[in-house]
Amino acid sequence: MNIRDIASINELAIPSNIESMNAEMIRKGIAKNERFKQLNEVAEYQLNVLNKKDSLKALKKLSDEIYFEKNDD
Repeated sequence: MNIRDIASINELAIPSNIESMNAEMIRKGIAKNERFKQLNEVAEYQLNVLNKKDSLKALKKLSDEIYFEKNDD
């Protein structure tokens, strides 16, 4: 199973952000261990913000057979 198959939308958005930040840090000559520390902090922060913003998007896809029905009550 691929991690992308079970990751939430929020979890999938963060690696792209982190990759571009990492590239910029490399360009600035920041050491690998310092980059790791900073990027880990940013990833955790972003995930917390995104999960609080939209809890429905934070749900993990468990199978293709799971659906959400609109409740008009």
